[in-house]
Amino acid sequence: MIEIPNQKANIGFYFHIPFCPHICPYCDFTKTAKFTKKDISLYFDELEEQLIYFIENLKEYYQQDVTIYFGGGTPGLFEASTYQRYFNIINKYFKIEEATLETNPLTNFKRRLIDYRKVGFTRITLGAQSLCPTTLKILGRKHTPQNVIENLAWANSAGFNNIQVDLIYGLRKELRSKTLTQEINELIKYGTTGISAYALTIEQRTLFANTNYSDEENAVNEYLEILKTCTELSLQQVETSNFSMFATKHNNLYWYGRPYIGLGTGAHGLLPQTSDFPFGLRYRIGPSTFTALEAGNDKLIFTDKIERGKNFSIHYENPRTQREYIDEMIFTLLRTPNGIPLSWLDKYITRNDFLEKINKNPKFSRAIEEKNILIFSNHIALSAKEKIRGDLWASDFISLI
Repeated sequence: MIEIPNQKANIGFYFHIPFCPHICPYCDFTKTAKFTKKDISLYFDELEEQLIYFIENLKEYYQQDVTIYFGGGTPGLFEASTYQRYFNIINKYFKIEEATLETNPLTNFKRRLIDYRKVGFTRITLGAQSLCPTTLKILGRKHTPQNVIENLAWANSAGFNNIQVDLIYGLRKELRSKTLTQEINELIKYGTTGISAYALTIEQRTLFANTNYSDEENAVNEYLEILKTCTELSLQQVETSNFSMFATKHNNLYWYGRPYIGLGTGAHGLLPQTSDFPFGLRYRIGPSTFTALEAGNDKLIFTDKIERGKNFSIHYENPRTQREYIDEMIFTLLRTPNGIPLSWLDKYITRNDFLEKINKNPKFSRAIEEKNILIFSNHIALSAKEKIRGDLWASDFISLI
């Protein structure tokens, strides 16, 4: 097991809340904007059943630290009291090290943020995506830059000192009327403690499927702009797309290969290692396929108990082999500041042979000389500016094993 720096939790719970006030044209997550009060009630009841089911099979983690994360969809659509029951259950068996709620500037308001803090959330993310009015309009967002600034004031006054704001970059240059540097500086001024920066990707089942709004070359340039700006503002790059004053403890579980329990339709999870499954077991909750109402809007099953059973069935993946585990870990570890620990690699391959292959490879040699790949006595990492090409480098590393 690879140690996660400055963190107690080695397992977490992810709750997927698929309800949205409207469908953003770029979003490819499982979600719906067509639901009733009955749908909501049935869904949250089922989440509780799932949580209890999984907790009963996690006895080895009782009284240990965990993280919890409510993502979506738009979890911030609902009152804090909606989530109280899940905190009550988890607190009975575990200690919560970090509790995150994804929120939307359009649906937040001051009193609700105060209640979220009281119920036990310690961290919020704010789906701003931009402070540029032109960009917001293109992205189909309904809020304004002023809404974002108001949200930050409310969150700070509610007692949140860990506030992560999502930004989207990589649109064609002419579609942006405010620079990312301007946006980030403004966000920090008003109380943001972290930036999650995501490149716009065009997915086929979204409303953006046939558009040309993204620009790969501009994405690289804007990534470097984000990196420079965040570094100057003393935000640490805690992983490729995340810059923050604080660790992102739930997300660390993903990057360092820890188990996480996914709950709710469309959620993915990784069960802990066992003698039968020494590299854990991945699963997904929901029907075998999701049908669409229209582009980006999923038809989810929210009626009687039988249909709900179909919706919340568990689909297990084939157990990972050792090689699949190693390959996956190389992809995720290269996102982190310290990259691949050589002590971890030692368990599976001969370190000296691996380092010799790296040094003899012209592409790697050039990258080392240019300080894009950093080799230390106990780990191999990518430079901050090179992390945007992390998946390509991961494939190259894997080819040498």
